[in-house]
Amino acid sequence: MLPELGHLNATLKLARSLRLRGHQVYYLVGSEYDAYMRAQDLNFISLGGGFTHPNKSSTQLDLMEYLLEARMHDWALDRFFTGMVQMFRQEVASLIPKFRPDLFLIDPFVPDIALIARELGLPFVFLNSALANPLADTAVFNRHPDLAQVPELILCAGEFDFPQATKPGKSPRYYLGPSVDLQRKENDSFDWQKVDPSKLLILCTLGSQPQSWAGAKRFFQVIIDAVSDLPDSQLIIVTGAHFAHDFQCVPANVTVMPRVPQLQILKKAGVLITHGGLNTIKEALLLGTSMIVFPSAADQPMNAARIAYHGLGLTGNLATVTAEQARALIERVIQPDVRERLLAFQQIFQNIEAEELDVKIVEALLARVEKKSRAAPAVAR
Repeated sequence: MLPELGHLNATLKLARSLRLRGHQVYYLVGSEYDAYMRAQDLNFISLGGGFTHPNKSSTQLDLMEYLLEARMHDWALDRFFTGMVQMFRQEVASLIPKFRPDLFLIDPFVPDIALIARELGLPFVFLNSALANPLADTAVFNRHPDLAQVPELILCAGEFDFPQATKPGKSPRYYLGPSVDLQRKENDSFDWQKVDPSKLLILCTLGSQPQSWAGAKRFFQVIIDAVSDLPDSQLIIVTGAHFAHDFQCVPANVTVMPRVPQLQILKKAGVLITHGGLNTIKEALLLGTSMIVFPSAADQPMNAARIAYHGLGLTGNLATVTAEQARALIERVIQPDVRERLLAFQQIFQNIEAEELDVKIVEALLARVEKKSRAAPAVAR
């Protein structure tokens, strides 16, 4: 998986469910997430831990995102990245005799792992935490058209996508359902004495990397100003470490935190203000939390469009929203007619989760791989 919290969190429920059915599940993950995977009590193998970029400030996520861009645009790799890919290949190849994996579930945001699995003849499918494949219509699929035929597992319910997107296409796509791990271990502490249960609780978050979104600091201030004039509401605003000390003077009904246990707070929140990351949207839908989505980039605008299409919440403009507009959206999103559609969709999500569709699909793919493996010797003769 891409060494990024959102990509990992999206897969936790599937991993736990497979393990409960008796399957052995191992993550190949960047060493920066060793402690996090231990906290989740899931098996993992560190990948690329011994490789350091000359620029010491570069994280493993920075390096993998560059590799993704390079493959998408068919850039030539320099000596460093060529060596990095070779190391990945050696590490993956060394795991085969020991673990004899039946199937690799590969994040399409790390295409080099898919290319390595393809080269080594290993069975694999794509496991996508987004609703769009980042490799579609790029140099990766143009150079390796067989990769475009690899089954893709989508960590979301098809009911949330646009109807035309769920129609059969050139490659098989399987929607695994919401796949939200409500038992996820969240190490971030929070003082619940700060929360007044008699007031509407509003959570505002722009995900794990808010500094990446243009205008994030201004947006946070707008939301603070909006809630300051709502005395019956209280706001928890999650700024990330980058903006942690930028909001020193806030109203009494506003709490500023660099990180929070998001699931725990969503279970109590009446309103979520978000950038539209798919994980956060799925969590809010499953928990029935009213949403206002202010998309910035990547897949966020299309996720916001899906919210609007299905009538599951409201959307706004992150770059231009005013305090008055934000306040009006908060007051509107909690009205009964808006919540009625949300609660109906929450029931759909809960029913799909109860069916364990994600595990059933993966087990069907495993059975197909096993059947193909048994047939291989007969073909050889």
